Amino acid sequence: MKQYLLYVLFALALGSMVALVVNVFGEEQEEIPLAAAVETDLEELPETFAALSKTFDEPIADSDVARIKRMASNPEFDEADVHALGTIDVIFEGRPTTLTLKTEVYREDGIYLYLYLFGEPDVVEALDERIMAYYEELGI
Repeated sequence: MKQYLLYVLFALALGSMVALVVNVFGEEQEEIPLAAAVETDLEELPETFAALSKTFDEPIADSDVARIKRMASNPEFDEADVHALGTIDVIFEGRPTTLTLKTEVYREDGIYLYLYLFGEPDVVEALDERIMAYYEELGI
């Protein structure tokens, strides 16, 4: 009987260890949102948004572009850190959707931006295709 009890205790301890390992290491990772990225100079930001607007049913509002440009030129933004720029409401294939914008700023020769656009997967994929076409137009 003593051996049976030790076996049950051993099985419970082993099961508990497996459960603990699965709980600690098996947790689902936080889902990383899909994003499209485009590189641009701050002065070329309106042209970049004009190219990106071809993805949507209506162009991105000039007021949104001006707001993003003003925010991206903030001298307090640390270089190479990702900074939130807010959101833009757009219409994609007849349905309203929101893009979240973030940027990395570099100030070597002027102000250079890596602009990240987050949104619904189909919108991000369409933006990514448009960005690739934009780069081809520029010969990059």
